Amino acid sequence: MASEPATVRRILHIASWYPSEVHGTLGNFVERHVQAISTLNGGEVWFAAAVPAGEVVPANTVCDHGTYTERIFYFRARKPIVWQVSRALLRAAEEATPFDLIHLHVAYPAGRAARTLARRWNVPLVLTEHWTAYHAEQRNSVPSWRRWAMRATGHAASVICPVSEDLASSMRAFGITGTFNVVPNVVNTKLFHPSASPFQGSTFNALHISSLRDDQKNISGLLRASRKALDRCDALRISIIGDGDPQPHRAYAQSLGLDERVEIAGEIPLVEVAERMRAADALVLFSRYENFPCVIPEAWASGIPVLSTDVGGIREHLTPERGALVASEDENALTNALCTWAKEGAPSNASDLRNHAEAVFSMAAVARAYTEVYTEAVTRQTAAQ
Repeated sequence: MASEPATVRRILHIASWYPSEVHGTLGNFVERHVQAISTLNGGEVWFAAAVPAGEVVPANTVCDHGTYTERIFYFRARKPIVWQVSRALLRAAEEATPFDLIHLHVAYPAGRAARTLARRWNVPLVLTEHWTAYHAEQRNSVPSWRRWAMRATGHAASVICPVSEDLASSMRAFGITGTFNVVPNVVNTKLFHPSASPFQGSTFNALHISSLRDDQKNISGLLRASRKALDRCDALRISIIGDGDPQPHRAYAQSLGLDERVEIAGEIPLVEVAERMRAADALVLFSRYENFPCVIPEAWASGIPVLSTDVGGIREHLTPERGALVASEDENALTNALCTWAKEGAPSNASDLRNHAEAVFSMAAVARAYTEVYTEAVTRQTAAQ
C-alpha cells in the first residue's frame, strides 16, 4: 500500500462524490483535493459508488497512488442510498487500522458513516463542502430528512471548509454552526500553465468548459448571446466543451444558425482541457449558480482572463484585473463584453494571473492550508476531551 513517513498524519478521506467506473468525472475536484493533501499527509480515500440498474456492478478496486491508497466499493443502487453507502463504508472500517483524522468531502450521502467512525475512533472530523444545495435558491428542493442529515454532519465536524466565503454564508443560513475555514479548490499548476510561445492572431478565441447542464450552466443563454456577438464581431470564435451531452446544445445552436460558427464538443481528457486553455484568449461562463468552479483558477494558471456571471463565490477572486463579471441571465451584457474583449483585448496580465493561481490554488498552497486545518481540528478535539 501507499508509503507514509512516520511523522505525517494518516487521514481517512471519505468522499460522497468521487470519480469511478460509474461516472468518470464525478467529484474530480475532490480527487484533486486528496492528491494535494497527500503531498504532506498520508492515508486513504474511500468512496462507495452506487451502480444504476441495468449496469454491471464492477469489482471493488484498490489503487496505490504512492502517497495515498484509493479504495472504491461498488454496490447496486437501491433506495435509500445513504444506508447502502454507510453499510459499505462501515464494513470496510471493520478491517482498517484507525486513522488520525477523518476528512469528509461533501456531507451527503457519506456523512452518516463519517460521523460514526469519528465517534468510534475518537478522532476529529473535518468537512469540506462543494455542494450548491445550501444556497437559498436551492435548499427548499432538498428533502427535510436530508437537510437534517446535512446539519447533523456539519455540527459533528471540528472544522468546516467550504470552497468559498459565499458557500460558508449559505451553510450558516442553512442552520449549520461551527468553526469555518474557507479552503478553495485546487489546480494542478504543472498541467495548467501559459503557452511557452503565445500566439497573437487576428481572432479572439473564447472557451467555455463545464458540465453542459443547462439548468446551471445556462448554455442556451450563452448561445443566444454568442449569436448576437458573432453578428457584431467577425474576429470572435467560441468553443463550448463539457462532460455532459452536447447534442441538445448542437441542435439549439443549429436553430440559431450557429452550427458552423460555434464549436460544441463533449468530454475531452484533462490534458486536452489544459491545451485548449493555453490556446484560448479567455474563459467564458454564464452560470445561474455556482460556488467557485475549478475552471476559473485553471484559466488563470493558464494565463487567460475569465468572463463570468456574478454568482456564488466567484466575485471573491474575480477582480477587474482577472476578468469581468456580468449579471446572471443578462445576455446583452455578455454580448457586449464578448465584443469589447474581441475588439480591444481583455484587460489582464498573464503573469499576474498565473502568480495568483500559484499563490492561492496550487497543490502546495492547498496542502499547506489543509495541514493547518488538521492541526486546528486536532487541537479542538483535544481541548474538548
